[in-house]
Amino acid sequence: MERNLNEGPVPLDVTGTADLQEQIDSIGLLVERGPVPDGGLSWDADTRTVVVRLVGPVDGTSPDVERLKTAVLAKAEGFTVEFRSVTYSRTELERLASHLFATMHRWAPGLTHAGGGWFCDLNRVLVQYPSNTGQAEAWAAAIQALDDERIAMEPFVYIPRGRRRTGRPN
Repeated sequence: MERNLNEGPVPLDVTGTADLQEQIDSIGLLVERGPVPDGGLSWDADTRTVVVRLVGPVDGTSPDVERLKTAVLAKAEGFTVEFRSVTYSRTELERLASHLFATMHRWAPGLTHAGGGWFCDLNRVLVQYPSNTGQAEAWAAAIQALDDERIAMEPFVYIPRGRRRTGRPN
């Protein structure tokens, strides 16, 4: 009996971008394991641009950065790569976010409904807090009291879970 080697499972590719995503993932791994601290990677599908953030100068003055840029560009086919210099590494900000949200009950006692995390584009940890629960000023004060330039804040409109939008009472 003849066996067809193409009979294995085929990954679902609804968007038609699986090959592209593999390239982006390989760039992400390269940057993550590279000699320069990784500041995060993002993809803009509209412009077909990958933004690679590095903690270090991207202006040609660092040999390590230049070697990494060359390796990244060699993996990029069919899209643009931009390199941006950032202040903080992804690892540092992820650790800060983890600590910040795990200890929220200590630095913001009694305040509720906040969230957030590391945001690559901002190169900061973003704390999002409710603007409509009567706690907005207290949240802003608690975040400012942390006195950490790695933390940004953003108010949002809190909508309780289970609340119906039909106008009928719950």
